[in-house]
Amino acid sequence: MVLADECFRIFETSPEMGAEAEARWGLVEHAWEAGVSTSLVSIEYDAGKGAFCSTDNGARRRSLASAKAALNGYQKGQCFYCYADIELEGKQACDVDHFFPHVLSTSIPGVNMDGVWNLVLACPECNRGVEGKFARVPEIAYLERLSRRNEFLISSHHPLREAIIAQTGATEEERRAFLSRMDRLAIDHLIHRWGTTARGSATF
Repeated sequence: MVLADECFRIFETSPEMGAEAEARWGLVEHAWEAGVSTSLVSIEYDAGKGAFCSTDNGARRRSLASAKAALNGYQKGQCFYCYADIELEGKQACDVDHFFPHVLSTSIPGVNMDGVWNLVLACPECNRGVEGKFARVPEIAYLERLSRRNEFLISSHHPLREAIIAQTGATEEERRAFLSRMDRLAIDHLIHRWGTTARGSATF
């Protein structure tokens, strides 16, 4: 395989693209090392490590790739909720947010709230600012946005594709039904919805 000079120039001018490519490669490489198909790699988010991890035989966990870099390709450097520009590192770095609050883990057994399907990148203001989301359920419009994101990752054959399918359903109809059911359960437990105003131009 030969990389043309144009490819190197792209990575030099867009460091986020290089980080995303490295994160994607890490996920695929792990599957190869484990000697299994990517469809058999169980992937979830480890907040302590700030990375996706795989679980081997339900016990040993291994860090795979930066969660932020792996998720950022679709969001194009913007907050999932308000479209403000976000940074992956630094004092104003974005957060990896659980779309349906992680607190629901104890209320809805059998659902992996740390799964790829439920993770987005959010600016600090949206996630934990004065009028931030915290443990509230996003408005319905954001649920459709999450569905589009998941379907994009699946159709683009992103390395996280199989994890999303395994966690939410084999067909688009099943996945939409899963998200709708999660929304109903979430609002039953948490009651309050949350939304914000756009602070940037929508690109996804």
